[in-house]
Amino acid sequence: MAKTEREQMASLEDAIGAVGVGDEGFHSGGGGSTKKAKGKKRPVEMDSEFVEGSASYYWHSFLLLGGRMLHRTLDWYNGLFSFSTKDKAKLYRNISQYYLRRGAGDRAIGYLKEWVRNEKTDPEPLYQMGCALASMGELQRAVSAFDKALALKANHHNALYRKSAILLKLKKYPEAISGLEAIIDGSPKDARAYYLLGLAHDGAGDLDKGIEALEKAVELDPEEIKYHQYLGFMNVRKEDHQTAAKHFTRVMELERAEDDES
Repeated sequence: MAKTEREQMASLEDAIGAVGVGDEGFHSGGGGSTKKAKGKKRPVEMDSEFVEGSASYYWHSFLLLGGRMLHRTLDWYNGLFSFSTKDKAKLYRNISQYYLRRGAGDRAIGYLKEWVRNEKTDPEPLYQMGCALASMGELQRAVSAFDKALALKANHHNALYRKSAILLKLKKYPEAISGLEAIIDGSPKDARAYYLLGLAHDGAGDLDKGIEALEKAVELDPEEIKYHQYLGFMNVRKEDHQTAAKHFTRVMELERAEDDES
């Protein structure tokens, strides 16, 4: 019996020795019982150089940069074919001018209308539309377009000149004279305006005023053949043959000079 007790004590001492009496896994408690203490987990710390140098970091960085490049490429592509109002106006202007230079006023009209629609406060597309309509023989519509241009810019010299020239062609002499006199008030050295004014006065039956206006045109531009030519005919009708002969002589001199240059 004593041997059995000694063997049991030896086994118990061996067990205690294996664990260690001072081990934190055991502590003394009431009644000789032992409890296993709960250990706290320490957080795993990773070096920042290791994180930023990892394959995952590089892969996700690549995805982020790729996404940015894709969005910017799409924005550029969409913007390439997305024109602003100003860009559209410039596009319509260029196309309409192309057709007008080729004498295709009918094809220019559609683009001119779009130009007007995109720049409603700009008189220039209305002026160009008037020119296109005039080239097509749509004289009354041309006058209407010039009127709209002048409503936006009252001192639009070219619009008023073109309108007055059409009114002269339509034999609306009083209206033509009014417009031409307004041009001369703003540009007193415009020989073309004096020439048309002379024709308008002549058409209205006032020969003397017609001659006076033509003489002013010749004074401003003495090299223009048609001014001398028309003034010669007007003086013939006035029976001033000497003055008429002088202008006809000048016509021949200018024509001869042109032939020599060519």
